[in-house]
Amino acid sequence: MADRVTNLTELPLDILVLVFPYLDARSFLSLCCTCKAFQQPSIRLDPAYWSYATRSAFRVPNQPVVQHDGDRWQKLYRRLLTQSRVYTWGNNTHHRLGHSYDEPVTRHPGAPRFRRFVQNSYCSFPTEMDHARELGIIADLQCGGWSTTVLTSKGILHTAGVLDGQSIYNTAPGTDHLQRLQFPPGYPSSSTEAYYEPTTAIRQFSAGRSHILGLSDSGRIWSWAKVQSPALQIKFPDVEIKETSGNEPSAIQPSLYGRVKQVVAGWSCSSAYVYGTGIVLWEPVRRGRNDGESDTMLVLENFEVPKTGYQRTKGPARGSESDHDPALGDEVGAVLNYIVLEIYVVFVTDIGKVFCGRLGNKNKVDGILELLALRNEKQTAIDVQGSFRRFAIFKNGEVVTVDQDYLDACWNSRGTSPEQSEIEGLARIPALQHNDVISVAFGDYHFLALHSTGVITTYGTELQSCGALGLGCDGKPTGRLRGIDYEIFNHNGSLLPHTRRTGRQVWFRAEQGGWLAILSNGGNDPEEARERIELFTTDRNVQGEVSEWVEQEGRAWDEDKGEDGLGAYFALRVSAAGWHSGAVVMVNDDLVNKPGVYDWQHKTFPRLKLSDGREMAGAVAFDDWREGRPEWLSHPAQA
Repeated sequence: MADRVTNLTELPLDILVLVFPYLDARSFLSLCCTCKAFQQPSIRLDPAYWSYATRSAFRVPNQPVVQHDGDRWQKLYRRLLTQSRVYTWGNNTHHRLGHSYDEPVTRHPGAPRFRRFVQNSYCSFPTEMDHARELGIIADLQCGGWSTTVLTSKGILHTAGVLDGQSIYNTAPGTDHLQRLQFPPGYPSSSTEAYYEPTTAIRQFSAGRSHILGLSDSGRIWSWAKVQSPALQIKFPDVEIKETSGNEPSAIQPSLYGRVKQVVAGWSCSSAYVYGTGIVLWEPVRRGRNDGESDTMLVLENFEVPKTGYQRTKGPARGSESDHDPALGDEVGAVLNYIVLEIYVVFVTDIGKVFCGRLGNKNKVDGILELLALRNEKQTAIDVQGSFRRFAIFKNGEVVTVDQDYLDACWNSRGTSPEQSEIEGLARIPALQHNDVISVAFGDYHFLALHSTGVITTYGTELQSCGALGLGCDGKPTGRLRGIDYEIFNHNGSLLPHTRRTGRQVWFRAEQGGWLAILSNGGNDPEEARERIELFTTDRNVQGEVSEWVEQEGRAWDEDKGEDGLGAYFALRVSAAGWHSGAVVMVNDDLVNKPGVYDWQHKTFPRLKLSDGREMAGAVAFDDWREGRPEWLSHPAQA
C-alpha cells in the first residue's frame, strides 16, 4: 500500500510558520488564497510573518510592544510601498532639519547669546525634509545632537546637518539637504548600484550625540564621525564577530554566537550587543590625519558589561548551552534591549528585570545594579528607550519615565539603602498610561511619544521657543492655544500641567496651523471675543482648559480613517535629540486632500463653561466639548 501523502493543510501551525519566512508577501498572500484553512486570521495575519516581512523588506525597526499585532504589521507593509514621508521640526542650526533655511546669523555683534539667532533658524511645525522622497522608501529616522539621519529600504544612510557641532569650524559646514554617508574606497558608494552588497547595506543604525553607528546585513559594524568622511569598520582583538551572507531569515540561522544583534551610539560611547558575549562598550573612533584610506579601526580598549551575555536554550552558544551559567538566567536573564545614556547603560531582560551600570574611565562598567522599583513582576514584555539623561520603561501598558538623577541616587545608595524603597524620581504621566504607547524619544528638554494608533504626542519644554515640541507656535500667541506657557525674558515654552492628562498631539496638516492663527486673533469676530481672549491670556487655568478644548477639536480633523483604518497621517517612527525632532509618517494623500474635513475658516474664539463654575463672556453660544469636559481633580496650573 502506497504511503499516504500529507496535505499542506494538515501540517501543524508551528511547522508552517517555519516555512512562511521563505515566501515573499505576494507568494504568502497567494498561499492564503488557496483554501479556507489558510484564510483564518491566525495564518493570514500571522504576526511573526508580517513583522518579519515588513522589517526585512523595508528595514523598519522592531517595535516589541506591538510585535504580536499581525493586522497592524500587514497594513504597514502595504502603505510603506508608496506613502512614507519624513518630517522634522525644531532648531535648524547647521541645517540639521534638512530644510532650505539660511544659516543663523548675529543680529548685532554685541547682542546677548539668547538673542543670537534669527527666527528662521527655528521650525515649529512639522515640515517635510527636502528631497527625501527622491531617496525611495524611508524605513527609519534618528536625530543626533546636530544632525538628522534617515535609513532607506535599500540600506542606505543619509544625513542632514553635521555630526559634531562643537567642531563645526574645523569641518565643512552642514548643508540644507540630505547627504549620503560614505564607505571607504573599494566599497560601493554610488546610489545607483545595481547589485546588493551585504557588507554595506545597513539594516540597523543608531545616532549618538556626535557619531553614528551602523550594522550591515552581514553583521559588520561601521562608525561615522563626520558626514564628509568615510566610515570605519569596527573590529576587536578579543571579541569574536561573525558575519553572514545577509540573505537567510534569522529564524533558520543555525547559530547566532558571535553575531551582532544591535548597535547603540550614546552621548560619548559606542556599543554593540554581541550574541554570546553581551554588551560591548568602547570610545567613539575618529579618523586620524595619518589614517589615509584605511577602512578598519581595531579597537584595543573595549569593555563588556558584566552579566549581559546569557542566552536561553533556543539562543546561541559557543558549543553547547552548558557553557552558560544557569544561575545567571535566574539572577539577570537574557538581555532584550538596552540604551546608553550620558553616564549609564540601562538594559532590560526576559525575566522582567531592569539593570543599570555606571560608565567609568574609557566607558568601562565594573558592575551592574537592578532597579528594583522598575521590575515587572508579571514577567511579560518589557522594553527600555531613552537617550542623554532620560529614559522610559514599558511594562504592562505602563510607561515610566526616569531621569538620570534617579540612577545616581540608586547607585550611590547601594550600601546604605539596597532596597531603594525611599528613592523618588519615577514619573507616570497620565497621558502615557495604557494609551497604546510603543516608543518614547527624548531630546534635551522635550520628549515625544509614538502611539500604536499612529499619533505622536509631545511633552516638556522647548528652549527659546525653538519649536522642538512640534506644536506650530514659534513663541506666538498660537502656542498658548496648544497649552504652552512662555517665559517673558528667555521665551522658553513649557507645557502646562493640564496637558499631561491627554498629551498634545503633533499635527501634520498645515491648515491646522491656519486655524490656530484665526482663533488667536479672535476668529471671525475679534471684538466679540476680546474679553475671552484677555481672560485666556491672564489666567493659566483658563488657558489650560481652552487648550484641552482645542486638542479635542484637533482630533476631529482625522475622524475619517480610510479603508485601512490608518487615517490621513500615520506616524511610523519618532526621534528627538537636543532641540529638534523628526518622524517618519505614512501619508494618505486622498484623505489629506479630502474637502470639508473641518470648517476651520469660520470659527470664533471658543466660549466655554469652565470647571470652576465661571462662564466665559460673549454673545455667541457656548461651545460643546466633543469628548466631554475633563474632570480636573485640582487646579493643575497651581500644582
